[in-house]
Amino acid sequence: MPTLARETTRHRAARDIAMQVIVRIGNLAMGAIVTALVVRTLGETRYGEWSITFTTLVLVGYFANFGMQGVALREAARDPEHEHEWLGAVMMLRLIMLAPLIIVSLGVIVLLHRSHEMLISGVILVMTMPFDGVGALGLIFQLRVDNRVPMLVLTLRSVLWGIAALIIYLEHGSMIMLAIAMASTNALGSIVQAVAVLKLGVRLPRPSRKRLGQVVRVGLPIGVAGVLVIAYAKIDQIIVYVIAGSKSAGLYNAVYNLIDQAHFVPISVLTTLSPVIAASWPSDPARLLRTSRLTAELLAITSLGGLAFTIVASSPLVRLIFGAQFVPSAPALPVLAAAFVFVAFGYLNGNLLVVLGMQKRFLRISLVALAVNLAGNLILVPLVGFMGAAWMTLVTEVVVCVASLRLILRTLERPLPKPGRIGRTVAAAGLLTGVLELLRLAHTPLGWLVVATCVCYPLLLFVLRAFGPADVQILLRRGLPA
Repeated sequence: MPTLARETTRHRAARDIAMQVIVRIGNLAMGAIVTALVVRTLGETRYGEWSITFTTLVLVGYFANFGMQGVALREAARDPEHEHEWLGAVMMLRLIMLAPLIIVSLGVIVLLHRSHEMLISGVILVMTMPFDGVGALGLIFQLRVDNRVPMLVLTLRSVLWGIAALIIYLEHGSMIMLAIAMASTNALGSIVQAVAVLKLGVRLPRPSRKRLGQVVRVGLPIGVAGVLVIAYAKIDQIIVYVIAGSKSAGLYNAVYNLIDQAHFVPISVLTTLSPVIAASWPSDPARLLRTSRLTAELLAITSLGGLAFTIVASSPLVRLIFGAQFVPSAPALPVLAAAFVFVAFGYLNGNLLVVLGMQKRFLRISLVALAVNLAGNLILVPLVGFMGAAWMTLVTEVVVCVASLRLILRTLERPLPKPGRIGRTVAAAGLLTGVLELLRLAHTPLGWLVVATCVCYPLLLFVLRAFGPADVQILLRRGLPA
C-alpha cells in the first residue's frame, strides 16, 4: 500500500477523521465509566496515589522517543521511498532509551510512593515499558491516512480494561489488581498492532542507525520542548499532591482526567492531517494553509461545544460520574475545559512549528510556559488549593497558544486570519451556553441538558454557517484535494 499523504483527498481525510472521532467517542464514554469505577474502587486518597503514579510515568516515559517520532513522521511523509529508515531510527532510539527509563521510573516511584500498594502498582506499570517499542509501527498507518487498525487496538484495550475494572470493582479489589489489568491490556494491544503490521504487506522498519543521527539532531530541540510541555501540563497535579495532599490530588485529578479524555478530538484530527501538512511544506504552501485552517475550524467546533456544556453542567456531571464526594471538584472542570480549547489549538500550532522547522523557538516558548506555570502554582495552590492549579493551567495554555500563533504567522508572512467560521463557532457556543443556563435555572435534569446540547449545537452551527451542507458532502464524494 503506497504512502498517501501527498495525494490524500478531502474525502479520504474526512472519512478517516470521522471514523476516528466515532471510535474515540465510544472509547471516551467507556473511559468515563471505567474512570468512575476506578475512583469508586479506590476512593479519593488512593485514587490520588493512582493518578499521580500515571502522571510521573508519563513525564518519564516521554523520553522513550523524546519527540523524535514527530520528526520521523514529517520526514517519512516527505520522503516515502525511505519511510522504513526513518521509522527504524525511532525504534532504535526507543531501544537505546529503554533501560535508563525503566531505572529512572522505578526511582521516581520509590521516591513518591506513600503506600505499599502505590509502590507495587507503580513497579508493575513500569514493567510494560518494553512494549512501547512497537509504538513506532503505528506511524505506518498514520502515513497512509488509514487508522483503522490503531482504532481497533484502542477499542480492544478499552474493552478489556473496562471488563477488568468492572470485575475488580465488584470484587472490591485493590490498586495492585488494577495495575496488573492495565499492564496486561496495554501489552496485548501492542502485540495485536505488531501482528497487523506484519500482515500489511509493506517493507517493515527495523531498528536502524542509518537516519538516527539526523533524527536526533533535528528532533532534540523538539524533544526538550516536549518535556517542558508535559512538565507544565502535569506539574500542577504533582504540586497539588505534594502541597495539598492525596485527597485534594484525587479530587483535582478526577476532573482533570475527564479533560484528558477529550484529547481524542485533536489527536483524531491531527493523526489524519499532520502527514498532509508535513507533505505540503515547502512545495505547496497554499495546501498547508488550507489544511491548517480546516484543522483549526474542526478543533474550534468540538472544543467550544464542550466548554459550553461544562460551564453549565459541571456539578451534575461530576456527581453522576464520580459520586457526591467528588462534587467539590466540579468548579475546576469548566476552567480546565477553557484551557482545553487552547490545548486543542496547541496541537495544531505544535505540528506547524515542527513542519516549519522552528523547533528551537518552540523550545523557548515551552520554557517560558513552564516558568509561568510553576511560579503560579507555587503561589496559588497553597492559597486556594486545586482551583489555583486549574486557573494556572488556563493561563499557561493561553500564553503558549498566543506566542506560537504569533511566531507561525510571522514565519509564513501572514496577517492574523479573519474570524470566519471560527468566529461563528464562538457565537454558536455562546448561544448554547445561554440556552443551557436557562434550562438549568428551570431545574432541567442532566440527561435533558445532554439532549439539548446534541440538538441545539449542530442547529446553531448550521444557522450561523459555522458548518454547512458542503462539509457533509465532502464525506460523501471523492476527488477534492485536502
